[in-house]
Amino acid sequence: MAEVENQVTTESQTYSLVEVSQFLDVNESTLRNWEKKFGDFLSNYRNQYNHRVFTQDDVKVLERIKYLMESGMFTIPGVVHMLKTNGGDAKSLAVQPEAKPEAVQQAPNPFDEEYKQKLIFALNSLGTEVHSLRREIREDLKGSLKGELDHLKLLLFPPQEEKKAWWKLW
Repeated sequence: MAEVENQVTTESQTYSLVEVSQFLDVNESTLRNWEKKFGDFLSNYRNQYNHRVFTQDDVKVLERIKYLMESGMFTIPGVVHMLKTNGGDAKSLAVQPEAKPEAVQQAPNPFDEEYKQKLIFALNSLGTEVHSLRREIREDLKGSLKGELDHLKLLLFPPQEEKKAWWKLW
């Protein structure tokens, strides 16, 4: 038994889908989905039972994917872009052994800054568009409400005809 354990530790360590999902605190279905979407950045190792197993490098890439997806700033194509430009290979995503995964220190990547600038420009453009749409909606709503209020006034308080004096009837 000890020989088998030594063989496992000398070879590259692999983790099952369940172990990785527990470590990353995500559902197994989420990992399967990420495997489909980001398979280019993951190894495709299978054990003797043809079950998917993840290497330590795969776990590091999955940690990066989780961080990017949970940031709420990236769509799937955005995450793919970040993995490509930030070196999606496991060597560039390696976590320092003494550092915790939450405190991963990486050198700034010029592509990240360029991407951030593009995102900021797109967000500013979107903000301007939303502001003008809100103004248009507000004006439309004012006109619509004014029309509805005028209609309700007419229904509730119909205009009364002036009563003519009795001598003007003839």
